[in-house]
Amino acid sequence: MTKAQKRLADLLERQSKSRQRMAELAGADELNDETRAELDTIEAGVPDLERQIRAARVAAADEEAEQRQAARDTEPDAEDRERAELRGKVRLSRYIGAAVETRAADGPEAEYNAAIGLPANRFPLELLAAPATETRATTNADAEATQRPWVDRLFSETAAMKVGITFQSVGPGVSAHPVVTAGASAAQRGRSEAASDAAWTVAVKDIKPTRNTVRASFSEEDANRLPGLEDALRRDLSMALTEGVDRAIFLGDAGANEDTADITGLIAQTGVTEKTLTQAAKVKAPDTLAAFASLVDGKHASGLGDLMVCASVGSNTLWLSTIAAATADTKTVASFLRENGLDWGVRGDIDTATAAGDFGAFVGLGRGIQGAGVAAIWNAGMLIRDPYTAAAKGEVALTLSHFWGFALPRPSNFARLKFVA
Repeated sequence: MTKAQKRLADLLERQSKSRQRMAELAGADELNDETRAELDTIEAGVPDLERQIRAARVAAADEEAEQRQAARDTEPDAEDRERAELRGKVRLSRYIGAAVETRAADGPEAEYNAAIGLPANRFPLELLAAPATETRATTNADAEATQRPWVDRLFSETAAMKVGITFQSVGPGVSAHPVVTAGASAAQRGRSEAASDAAWTVAVKDIKPTRNTVRASFSEEDANRLPGLEDALRRDLSMALTEGVDRAIFLGDAGANEDTADITGLIAQTGVTEKTLTQAAKVKAPDTLAAFASLVDGKHASGLGDLMVCASVGSNTLWLSTIAAATADTKTVASFLRENGLDWGVRGDIDTATAAGDFGAFVGLGRGIQGAGVAAIWNAGMLIRDPYTAAAKGEVALTLSHFWGFALPRPSNFARLKFVA
């Protein structure tokens, strides 16, 4: 942060504190001589403070313009180094502070947004990586108790990337993903024999942005009673958003009030190979292995090692607890599968049972899977802090949004396992 930007930040902080104190004094039932003099002093200083802020804004804007011009004059590698340096300085907490004061971010955050082409009132989604939780014990004067570290809400493990979904950061506009669907085949030809023309076709899968949002509110009383509450809530929202997007890739989300905003997950995507296991076959190790082995086609997968498997809690429990051949040994279905080269991870919130209609696993077929399934992320998040709508109740609402879309340019690289009757 430059000297002018630091001065502007300090002045804005003074202004915010002055306004807060004026509101407290104005709401008092009566004022004594001391508080009345304090209110008079604050009111008298308002014009001068506003003048200083205007001057500081001009100085900061001039410095930012000079910095942007200097950045344009440097070589590309120098720009990259400067951008990386700025990235190390930005903090999501300062974007939140800007949202609290209903203004655009300034300082390093404004510079970084300008460097990566984001509007000043947005923030880079990369900052949503949850920070370490506070471990310092604090004293709650109201309850006269020691507040221990926050225990954040636990979410299911994200797993879309484990089955080969490609997450791509995209800029404004529609994200177009071309895929070759047909082309030439090699053939032997004799002397002077012409090669035949081949039909070579390309399909383009367009992904348009849809909005995914999480929202929560808290009371001002709780914020003053529990240090770190708003930070904990922000962490919770960011983790909920991340988990919700990942879950939608598997199960879809049709809860929007218009079809164009719905997400069709792997559970219902057309073109995805679906293998089934009957209730009788699901407890038989050879039948379970055969269902996965049938996905090895020599094109999308050349062996069981090319299968990127994400199992449901239900199927994982079944495989770990079912003895493959009870009369012969104590080997479980899971042991049998792993000994034959199949491995998997587990994701919660898919299915906890293995009844007819439940899904047991989702599979990515690893050969050529890069770009076959795409979660496009428009890299500009929005955090809105609203202290006004429910001000009468003393409540503040936080809304965190980002824009994304999901599609399978080549669905044949994916499969699902379903239990049937």
